[in-house]
Amino acid sequence: MQKHRPHWRPVRLESSVSLGVPDVLIAVDGAFGMWELKVTHANAVRISPHQISFAESHRQYPVWFLVCVVDPGGERVLAYHARDVEELARLGVKHPPQLEITPPNWEALFSLISP
Repeated sequence: MQKHRPHWRPVRLESSVSLGVPDVLIAVDGAFGMWELKVTHANAVRISPHQISFAESHRQYPVWFLVCVVDPGGERVLAYHARDVEELARLGVKHPPQLEITPPNWEALFSLISP
């Protein structure tokens, strides 16, 4: 990200006090967004009830679930908006993402998830 968007200011959040809060708070030109980072080696994406609740209550904001799918063919990153969290939790990566990329082609992802 530093190479493609050096002016973005990400902050990794570690909170045992506020369960369900996404992993990264990102500041871009006076706006904020949040990203929940997930990795899966199968179809299922483990999303806690707290994460679902947070996403549902913030669905009108730039809150994203970024899922890295690792399989024998390599890695791909799927982007889901918070409003899709229930379907993502239920269907896993079978639920169509807003965007799918294969790294290192990050530009489309950064454009989509910019706050």
